[in-house]
Amino acid sequence: MYVCICNAVTEADVHDCVAAGAGTTGQVKRACGWKPGCGSCTTRLAQLVRDARTSDTVEPTAA
Repeated sequence: MYVCICNAVTEADVHDCVAAGAGTTGQVKRACGWKPGCGSCTTRLAQLVRDARTSDTVEPTAA
């Protein structure tokens, strides 16, 4: 599912960034090449990063 339509970033992309070491929304945005858009994704992104960081097993998703 898309987290950010403006940047075509999916939940899997966010999980992959966190698994690779991104620990903040800013780090995920930089890793995904996120450009400013409408901003409606901000809350969902923050929740996904928080959930992924607190998960016991964070592994990159299969492509």
